[in-house]
Amino acid sequence: MVRLAFFLSLFTMGCEVSTCYQEAKEKHLEKRYGHRPASKEQLADWEKEIEGYAKIINEKIDAGIKTGKVYRKMGESYALLESYDLCIKNLQKAVEFGQTDADVFYWQGLCYANMARVNNWDYDQVRKAEQAFLKALNLDKTMNKVKYELALMYYAGFARNNPYRVLNDTLTVSQRDFQDKAISLMQEYKSVEPDQAKAYFFLAALYKERGEIPQAKQEMQSLMAFIEKNNSTGYNRNVDYIRASDYLKTFATK
Repeated sequence: MVRLAFFLSLFTMGCEVSTCYQEAKEKHLEKRYGHRPASKEQLADWEKEIEGYAKIINEKIDAGIKTGKVYRKMGESYALLESYDLCIKNLQKAVEFGQTDADVFYWQGLCYANMARVNNWDYDQVRKAEQAFLKALNLDKTMNKVKYELALMYYAGFARNNPYRVLNDTLTVSQRDFQDKAISLMQEYKSVEPDQAKAYFFLAALYKERGEIPQAKQEMQSLMAFIEKNNSTGYNRNVDYIRASDYLKTFATK
């Protein structure tokens, strides 16, 4: 009925069916889209215009990527120069320009950690170091060097310098938890890189501080056994072997 009424109305207007239909179609399109449909020539012009804009956008994206890389290089260079504040500022710029892989946050963590250290373990900077290291680990769970640095941070920045610690010889529950985190991370680090003597010494010192002497001795014995296995003829001249042996002697009376 609707279609019949439409066609009858066209005849009553006294125009050709095809002409009136085309006009009605164009009015419908104009009402819907705000203007008449574009011609093929206009579409071709717009395609060229879009290509021009796309080129500008791609150039800007490429420039942004390159800018991010430069900020990253500057940040890492400042870290090596021990200009930690400038390192952080440049790495933050690198992040803003899309440099967001694990290594960037690792370097950020290092800079915050060193700033915390030189400022008597400023708690705000300690927290920022932890957050940066955790971001790095979240992006790459196999990044072993982050586990090492984070373990140091939990021990030195939290367990030993917690602002809520009242007495030097008293550990809060929170501090004990941070020590546990430090031990867990360092054990993970050591399992991947068993040749790193610094991990054994770190664990031995922390166990000794906790009064867990058997565990501390075990770390030194494990290190010495590893060196003996891999240096069958000259192990007793190895610097780390000698250090571990001397450290073991301090437990002789315990």
